[in-house]
Amino acid sequence: MLIGTKRVDEYLISKLQELKQEFPDVQLQCGDDVKINEVEILITSSITKEELDKASNLTTIIFPYAGVNNLPLEKIKEKNINLINTHAHAPIVALRAVTLGLALLGRVVELHKQLEKGIWRGFDATNNWIALLEKKVGMLGMGAIGLHIAKYLEPYNPHFVTLSRYKEKIVNNHEWTFYDSVEEVCLNADIVFISLPLTKDTKGIIDKNILSKMQDKYLVNVGRGELIVEADFYDALKNNTLKGAAIDVWYQYPTKNSVTPPSKYPFHELPNVILSPHVAGMSDFTNKLVADEIFDNLSYYITHKRYKYVVNLDKEY
Repeated sequence: MLIGTKRVDEYLISKLQELKQEFPDVQLQCGDDVKINEVEILITSSITKEELDKASNLTTIIFPYAGVNNLPLEKIKEKNINLINTHAHAPIVALRAVTLGLALLGRVVELHKQLEKGIWRGFDATNNWIALLEKKVGMLGMGAIGLHIAKYLEPYNPHFVTLSRYKEKIVNNHEWTFYDSVEEVCLNADIVFISLPLTKDTKGIIDKNILSKMQDKYLVNVGRGELIVEADFYDALKNNTLKGAAIDVWYQYPTKNSVTPPSKYPFHELPNVILSPHVAGMSDFTNKLVADEIFDNLSYYITHKRYKYVVNLDKEY
């Protein structure tokens, strides 16, 4: 079995060497030595249609992230290649989401910027910040990330609001209310955490029809930018229809060494927005979690001749 990895962080390489020692049939190609036409299993953060055309022996792609929307899924499906994404960084992304939510409700960035100018806020009731305690928390996305967000929020004694289809995933004893539509979840929550994958079914799932009714409510998005219609999102925040948002996922991304704003709209000029450059999963602990999961999944495959989980290419997650 020939495994190639374009991801070459030290800990992952050590885990793959450990795999090789445990299973003598395993061979490795790393970094620039990876030959796309030879490897059977490829660990990579990107792949093109042209590379897939050359990958005559490839049976499995291991993608070290959760969202697979930027991969050539139709080509992968056409070639009958297994696609494995990672859920190992879910507790890290969830922690970032909760951190962003607390900073947003707490007006941390806004008040910091004001105090830099010598402007003091907080001494009168009109400038109070919002405590997350006992709030109605909307959850859009109850995969690994969403479940961890809910777990981290438990000490704040929230009332959770989510979609009916997630009922079987609920494992804690807090109050939950279930609705059949995204709109109902958004309109019955004080703050909504979004961790949905981007698919043909979820693109633009939140638009002006929903945002125009979200007075005095907050959004935290760690899913994908295009889940929310860009122009509608900006207008709702600019007009203070939507009270505020913390955003880690965007609409425009830089190419190498370029300076690129995250949107064609000036979100950065709005005082009720916290901007984060898609770093929710990039902690000091992430690489270890991802490498351990890759090792575990490969070990399981070698032993059982199947993976613990694969991406459903029809559903795109």
